[in-house]
Amino acid sequence: MSKLTGSDLIIKCLKMYDVDTIFGIAGDHILHLLDKLIDQNFRMIDGRHEAASVHMANAYSRILRKPGVVLSTTPGHANAVAGLANAMHSEAPVINIAGSADSSNIGRGAMQEFDQVGIAKPVTKGAWEIPSVERIPEYISLAFRTAMEGKRGPVHLTIPHDLQEHTVDIEVFQRYEKSVIDDMNNWLTYPNLNQIEKSLDMLSNAKKPVIVAGLGAGATVSSKDLDIFLKNTKIPFFGVDSGRALVPDSHECSLGIGYLPLNKSAQRINESDVVLLLGLKLDYQLGFGGSPPFNKDAKIICVDPDIEQLNRSRTVSLIVNSDVGPYVELMKQKSEGINWDNHEWLKSLKNTKKNYISEMNKLSDGELPMHPMDVSLSIQENLDDDTFVVFDGGDYCHFSRATVPIEKYLRSLYVSSFGMIGVGLPYAIGAKAALPDKKVILVVGDGSLGFHVPEIDTSVRHDLPVTVIVGNNSLWGIDYWIQKGLYDRDVWTELDQTNYELVAKGFGAQGIIVDTPELLKQELKKSLNSNKITILNTIVRKIPSPVADAAVSRKLGTHG
Repeated sequence: MSKLTGSDLIIKCLKMYDVDTIFGIAGDHILHLLDKLIDQNFRMIDGRHEAASVHMANAYSRILRKPGVVLSTTPGHANAVAGLANAMHSEAPVINIAGSADSSNIGRGAMQEFDQVGIAKPVTKGAWEIPSVERIPEYISLAFRTAMEGKRGPVHLTIPHDLQEHTVDIEVFQRYEKSVIDDMNNWLTYPNLNQIEKSLDMLSNAKKPVIVAGLGAGATVSSKDLDIFLKNTKIPFFGVDSGRALVPDSHECSLGIGYLPLNKSAQRINESDVVLLLGLKLDYQLGFGGSPPFNKDAKIICVDPDIEQLNRSRTVSLIVNSDVGPYVELMKQKSEGINWDNHEWLKSLKNTKKNYISEMNKLSDGELPMHPMDVSLSIQENLDDDTFVVFDGGDYCHFSRATVPIEKYLRSLYVSSFGMIGVGLPYAIGAKAALPDKKVILVVGDGSLGFHVPEIDTSVRHDLPVTVIVGNNSLWGIDYWIQKGLYDRDVWTELDQTNYELVAKGFGAQGIIVDTPELLKQELKKSLNSNKITILNTIVRKIPSPVADAAVSRKLGTHG
């Protein structure tokens, strides 16, 4: 009977789940696995930092709605933990596999030894150390199901180096070959028809209903199903995170981003009498833990695959423990033929949106340094259906995030509720890996880019070109403005102007300093047509975003 090494088993399991791309960084305790992988038909994208590699896998997994695999070694796993924490907040199904010292030496002060599973558990849906080579297929199957079932999220597996080298009979794998339970459609949770009927009754009797979709919707909802449901009902729709643009921003029912500080239409959610939350976390972004921005008499319907999430709040009128995709599919079917009377409400919200966008556009005043809205308008002028836009968390980015229209599902990403800035460049590279035929624009602050600037090299080496618009105002913007607003002074928030155009050239990319709107439009167009990574080091004005203003107005040192 033929023999397989532990590494062979890992590879067979990854192929069984249709993995074709692997992110990560080489290290001592995964060398045997890497030596086996390179002879297989995988696209292997090695980054410059483990956290960045996890961020790449995060973006890749959410865009393609399938697990993203990332490999690391022992101290590299410590670096990866930050990325896993962000992936947990992003509800990204990342499979993190880390090698470790030989199993026989664990607990003996082995090289680079630490509690890998223990550190991963709080920031993943599940974390395990595989105890023997025979159980590798069992644990990998467990990891994939855990990442994809219910609320999606990252998982961690520690596989000691000696288990990668050990051999077993091929029948060990054959016992765990992919079965019907591994079909993703069988991992979905469905609502009961009674919940659908109650939802429709509440919404159809409402005068001012709204829908706000979040990460849970982005993971499973069919854009076609949602489009039909909205056309049937004419309910105003807002989206956040990967729920954004499940229908285009130009859709008759779409009001764009559902993040209150960046959309005056969304701020009118306090007028709504019925609010349908689709896979949207009940967290600080909606005021949970404080005073949610809803009318005190409003009825709230909350749909989410995570029962723990649903049980967090006592302010919900109807909870539906279901994946959002199956719920929307049934709502689409059952909403036909019902008389809906909310056209004037929708019209009013769309007028508010139109006026708000007009107000924001007028901030582009022709003065220098450029206003951040000049960046937004330049992007809009060069935007098409083949363009993907990533917004990092820098304060200047909020202007573009509020106003750049997103017309196709998963053509944009933003930092998660974890608020981890610096993810933008790895996200952009992960997006390009997922959608190689699309153009990718990254909007990032000068402080944020500094976290993972060496990934410019990753973009160059792997021919994954993106266009990076750095808003250079020499500030940690959000904290600067909050400090100024609350304490009338700033601490640790001012930066020197970084010559990112020179840094880019040092990594083999194109780099240009941009100081006028005309030059920005010109160079942005040129970059998008060049198929080369380009850093546009764009000098922008020091000015607070609506998010910073909202944070200061609430007299808090946090934003959201």
